[in-house]
Amino acid sequence: MTLSIDLPAEIESTLRSHFGARLEERAKQDLAAAWFSEGRITSRQVAALLEMSLFEAHAFLKSRGASLPMSIADVEADLDSLRETTGQ
Repeated sequence: MTLSIDLPAEIESTLRSHFGARLEERAKQDLAAAWFSEGRITSRQVAALLEMSLFEAHAFLKSRGASLPMSIADVEADLDSLRETTGQ
């Protein structure tokens, strides 16, 4: 799915001056971190959205201060994902 957002030219110019060619990537990262913080998506979904490993997603979320308490089910699901990745 492609999601597009129409920005007023002034806002796009301001954001491009901060992020340059990385504006789209940064918007995706900001959305992923916000949605995770709101409990709308899981860390595994963040990893998929940002095309990174689960470990990278956890580091990314930590760097953004976007953390939620993880339930036992969340931890077990993450362990299952790691086992699948490592073949254990």
